[in-house]
Amino acid sequence: MTMYAPTSAGILQALRRRLAPLRELRGPAVTDFPSAVGEVVVIASSSRGGSSMVAEMLRESPSLLHLTAEFNPFLRLAGLDHPASGTGSDRLTADHVASLAPDVLRMLGDELARDAGCAVDRVDDETYALDLAWRLAVQWPVLSFDPVRVARTAQRVLARVRARQDWAPGEIRDPGAVLLALSRELTAQDIPVNPWFYDLPRARLAGAQPGPAAGRAPGDFLIEEPPFVLPRAWGRADAADVRDKPLVIKTPSNVHRMDFLRALFPQARFRVLHLTRNPAAAVNGLYDGWLHSGFHAHRMTVPLGIEGYVEHGVDNRWWWKFDLPPGWRDYTDRPLLDVCAFQWRTSHRAVLDDLEQTGTDSMTLRFEDLIGSAEDRVGSFEKLSDWLGIPLEGTFRKAVYEGIEPVVATATPRGGRWRTRAALIEPALCPGTVEVAERLGYGDRTAWI
Repeated sequence: MTMYAPTSAGILQALRRRLAPLRELRGPAVTDFPSAVGEVVVIASSSRGGSSMVAEMLRESPSLLHLTAEFNPFLRLAGLDHPASGTGSDRLTADHVASLAPDVLRMLGDELARDAGCAVDRVDDETYALDLAWRLAVQWPVLSFDPVRVARTAQRVLARVRARQDWAPGEIRDPGAVLLALSRELTAQDIPVNPWFYDLPRARLAGAQPGPAAGRAPGDFLIEEPPFVLPRAWGRADAADVRDKPLVIKTPSNVHRMDFLRALFPQARFRVLHLTRNPAAAVNGLYDGWLHSGFHAHRMTVPLGIEGYVEHGVDNRWWWKFDLPPGWRDYTDRPLLDVCAFQWRTSHRAVLDDLEQTGTDSMTLRFEDLIGSAEDRVGSFEKLSDWLGIPLEGTFRKAVYEGIEPVVATATPRGGRWRTRAALIEPALCPGTVEVAERLGYGDRTAWI
């Protein structure tokens, strides 16, 4: 296996060069995509606040558009992540859009246009293979493989998997089966795509190559945050879709980029779905995530000293997980639960302050109502559907009424799970955290689930 020089700038430049041929092979996309988007709905939440589950439910509606995964990889491809952005955090402003070189802005728009769309029942095998090769290149930026060659390999592997599992033409019933078969094929070609870094049940990985050491990241430079997504059958949006259907964007760190998003999509109606969760439950989820094998977000140049984290993994002293809010440097040597509480309150404070200052059309959705009774979940999505102006029907209705499997979860969501750590979590809920909780309507701790 050949590696690129271990510099972020060098790896990014090399990745851009490798992705350029794929843009041509993946076919034309909506021209000037950011300016063509008619409506943007931002799911604004803290990390581990339930946004992945909500986005996955909404992906079942053909009346909406989505990106296939998070928004962050596109920003990193454009050089708009920390530290290149110059803000010292995940924060971006409208000035960052204005400062982009025309070719970089065009590349960003083209990549977004080729990703925006919705899930479909059938997909052309070549299209799926090219999309899969793009995703693999982004997930493994330090591996020096030719993505066009990988796309050809992926198409052959897909044909074998489909024949073996008796799928109909165009069906991708089990993206995990495709990924596992492809990872074996690529590893034999000295391209070690390790399935342990994907959002797959551990039981499915029996017999796969050995898992990573505790705390080990997929590489020293990342574009996508693990656990990596599994590409599904996906239909790309056309010009009419982009104009008429709301584009839903889900990435927690976007709470620090609201003005940037307004400037990036200048013609769009801008709306915010504020997804809330009580601080104890969210902090508990963040704590689990920091100790999980994934969620590596930012490689640090100076080692971290976060007590309760750095001692649990070989790479942990170098990796900050989840969003990087302004003020994070004050928490690099604090206890882990203090870091988690800091991430929760800064996320929701940013949303609340933005909505108060701008008067943006918004709706608040409580994650507790989505993991409680079926009646509460259905009622919440009925209100959300009305607000979005979309019908609650078809596979979307089925997902709302029956629920879905956990998505990128460290544990099955359930109310009150945080109480097993209550003695650890409650001391971390400082006055600033309590103040934000009260602004969100979580003033009564006895009601937290």
